[in-house]
Amino acid sequence: MRMSHGCAPVGEPPTPEQVEQSRRRMSPPENEFPAGVGLTVLLGRTGDAAVGITKLEAFSTGFRFTLAVRLRRARPELARGGLLMLIDPRANRGIEIPLPDRLLLGLEYADGRRTSTLPDIRPAAIAGGQDLRLTQKGGRGGDLDADQTYWVSPLPPAGPVTFVLAWPSFDLPESQTVLDSAPIRAAAERSQVLWPPQPAAAPAEPPPLPRPASGWFAEPPTAP
Repeated sequence: MRMSHGCAPVGEPPTPEQVEQSRRRMSPPENEFPAGVGLTVLLGRTGDAAVGITKLEAFSTGFRFTLAVRLRRARPELARGGLLMLIDPRANRGIEIPLPDRLLLGLEYADGRRTSTLPDIRPAAIAGGQDLRLTQKGGRGGDLDADQTYWVSPLPPAGPVTFVLAWPSFDLPESQTVLDSAPIRAAAERSQVLWPPQPAAAPAEPPPLPRPASGWFAEPPTAP
């Protein structure tokens, strides 16, 4: 039987508990204050481009970091937000970014779990919701720099954490940078729980749209 949301069979709506579990996997806990890991790492550089990770912060359920991209010279074809589009294709829906132009980022844990910025719609391969997830969060960019925040869940096990970078159009072939997970795990233990987790609030029903005071359009749609 094919599964969705880690637990619910495909074709059946997920339960509120499953929705809440998925939501917490996709974002840092809102009831926690993170602890800084104290690491900045340059993943790759040339004479004209550099890519690294900064602002590494750990929570009890994962860690967050910022991918920092810097260019020496602006490229005319990347004016007005084009650089950020190479990092986050969601920045402009409807525009297809060729794969060689995209900045690809991946992570791999010591136990073999891996994830990347390439979309993967396969069901979770590991039971219990412990598949490795890399979720894009907020980002900003100009002609010479861009910063994209990512959320990684769950925390890594003991051993190496491998960051994989590839950006062919900027002469950055695939490379690996290996970090020790110990500082991330130690920082997670220092994160502070502020209050008990709050359940997600049900979305409020939008107010009715204004209608003319009289005439056919004054009446809202009705079911037969």
